[in-house]
Amino acid sequence: MKSGDFTVSHSDAYELEEFSRIADSHFIQTTFSTRPALVRRKLVNGHREIKDYHGGPYNESVFDLTQGTWDHEHCSVCYFTIRDGHTYWENGKRIILLCDACYEAYKIHSEQGGSPKPLPPSAPEAG
Repeated sequence: MKSGDFTVSHSDAYELEEFSRIADSHFIQTTFSTRPALVRRKLVNGHREIKDYHGGPYNESVFDLTQGTWDHEHCSVCYFTIRDGHTYWENGKRIILLCDACYEAYKIHSEQGGSPKPLPPSAPEAG
């Protein structure tokens, strides 16, 4: 299932500036699925700290590994909430995550040489 809002242009000044800041342009499309997270046992400033977990050792005296806790991501540009089954794009070391709508706008922006020309809104895709 595609992610993002295809009914808006994704070409306002803020978005174009964010696209121009992307240094690592090698993106891979993936599908989000809920996964385990590390949950700090003690509150930090009154809040529960939750960290994305991708395997490997962790301090069991500080964190609990909880299944199904990491249940969404956000697009780095438009902040669309990416949930189970949504496709999205991530670069290098997951520094930038783009919803499908922002990725399509980013590709057009890049093909135009980063030109800040407004892009027309894309038609929503069936799916």
